[in-house]
Amino acid sequence: MKTTSTCNRSAGRTTRRGFSLVELIVVMSLIGLLVALLLPAIGQSRAAARRIECMSRLRNVTVAMLNVADSTGRFPACGNFTDTPPFETRHSWVVDVLPWLDQANVANSWNKDASPSDPINAPLTHLNFPVLDCPSDISVKPSEGTTTYGNLSYVVNGGVGFTTYYASVHDCPVDFQGHKLDLDGDGISCPPSGGNNPDKALFLRLGLFFNETWKGGVSERHHTIASVTDGMSNTVILSENVRTGYNPAAGVDPWTSGWASPGSFITSFYIGDPCLDGNCTAGNVDYQRSNSGEAAINSGLRRPEGTSPIPNSFHVGGVNMSFGDGRVQFVSQVIDGSVYAAIVSPQGANLANSLLEQSPGGIP
Repeated sequence: MKTTSTCNRSAGRTTRRGFSLVELIVVMSLIGLLVALLLPAIGQSRAAARRIECMSRLRNVTVAMLNVADSTGRFPACGNFTDTPPFETRHSWVVDVLPWLDQANVANSWNKDASPSDPINAPLTHLNFPVLDCPSDISVKPSEGTTTYGNLSYVVNGGVGFTTYYASVHDCPVDFQGHKLDLDGDGISCPPSGGNNPDKALFLRLGLFFNETWKGGVSERHHTIASVTDGMSNTVILSENVRTGYNPAAGVDPWTSGWASPGSFITSFYIGDPCLDGNCTAGNVDYQRSNSGEAAINSGLRRPEGTSPIPNSFHVGGVNMSFGDGRVQFVSQVIDGSVYAAIVSPQGANLANSLLEQSPGGIP
């Protein structure tokens, strides 16, 4: 009887066994493989969510801009300056759209007759408005203080360049690389202010927003909704540019960058000059230059803040742009230069039979 009982107990104990070392290694390898497959999917999902939110915010800013144009009868200046040396800064287009972004109190507190560094305005420049931030911008460079100071991820359509005071001449059109623009190819660039000038008439047709002298009238040009003769749905209003936000090098002076600054490299984006070194003579015009070299979309991602006034985003393959009908569309960074120039120009059809004639453009 004792022998039988001992055997039965031994048989019961032998029915249990653990994992072998090989089995444990296989299980851990499978778990590691699953994690490796899952992490990129999570990252892509988060990137997609940031891109969708970025588009939503850009749409809100665009609607605000269209409300400004409708209520005031014109699009605002991209940046405002005084008309005499040292050409003090005034305000950017952002101040004009703030009332339509639920920031009427800030807009009403801003003194448009003073510079951003004025004691009245300076504290306001520290404010950060999430609607002006693309979430992808913040996620990639949080150390730059984007949640503390007035960051800006969206810029207006500046066309082929901006006007500046150049060699004692007011209101001189230049491209973003500093070339004076001879847009009609007559050998004369940077013509004097005032009067009807072919270069300035062409300059108006190639972009939507311009620098203006605040209450001075020296440099004064703008578009209205009615003057966008190519059609609002065919014309870019704003684009992303993650290189126009808060600059940590500005230190305690955030008004030199971000939404408060009217600087030409901060407020706007520009396409590449289609003319060789700004000279639009016969044989020198090639719209493929509009999206090439330093002007190519996303080519300035690694440049310091405020030094790359072209569309730049942290979305793979392109940028978000908004159009005059309020829609936001993802534009490929390899878009054909002639198509790119056509959607930026508000009056491209009026360039027919000139050296700057554009091909009919539009994004499918």
